[in-house]
Amino acid sequence: MKRYLIALLLISSTSIAAENPLLSAPATNVSEWAQKLKEFKKPELPKAEKYPKPFHYENHYTYKMDDVCSACHTFAAHKKDRKYSPFYNAHGTFMSCNTCHFVKEGVTYSWAEIKDGKVKLLKSGDFYGLKYIKVGNRVMLSGEESNAKIVPVYNGEPVELPLKGNEELLKDVKAVAKMHNALTKKPLKCEDCHKENGALNFKELGFSPQRVKDLEHNEIVKGLKEYKTIHFPKFIW
Repeated sequence: MKRYLIALLLISSTSIAAENPLLSAPATNVSEWAQKLKEFKKPELPKAEKYPKPFHYENHYTYKMDDVCSACHTFAAHKKDRKYSPFYNAHGTFMSCNTCHFVKEGVTYSWAEIKDGKVKLLKSGDFYGLKYIKVGNRVMLSGEESNAKIVPVYNGEPVELPLKGNEELLKDVKAVAKMHNALTKKPLKCEDCHKENGALNFKELGFSPQRVKDLEHNEIVKGLKEYKTIHFPKFIW
């Protein structure tokens, strides 16, 4: 009887894991990923003087790495493009990696939080950047203490895998192949979201009218596209 119960539990656990969109892709090119895993070394973060400023700067924009993506790629996953990488990494503090890298027809977006090894979708809360607040003489963004991130939702399931409880997946070549095969080869770019009727519906995500306006008509995005080099005043850092 115990054997049957164990078997049922294993079948149940497998079916739950299989429902996650990140594990729904076919496990092709397994041998290629086996070689990559064999050669893989967790990247060391560059020294402070080598960080592209301002958002790569040491000890800035670090966050708890509690999902399978950041477990390997770290919180500073983007390093190749010195102009865009700092902004991509900064977004990683309040957006799941999969928000940009999992692009499919029918995907929606929601705030979510990883807690006790589970992803919980959140309908409301004091999430990061929803509105402007005044602190003394400074105007800042709300929700700095929130750990919630924007995640894609596909077929009712959050496209996110907590690290807790899924550590063994990172050693499973087929699982690693599935996770990467589920991702798009053309991830979302700044201009795909920072525009009217973009990929993210800022109003539905709870952003204030002023924040929606500023996010849809973002001057930094315009500058990144228009200018080869972006100059920041030294007082920013």
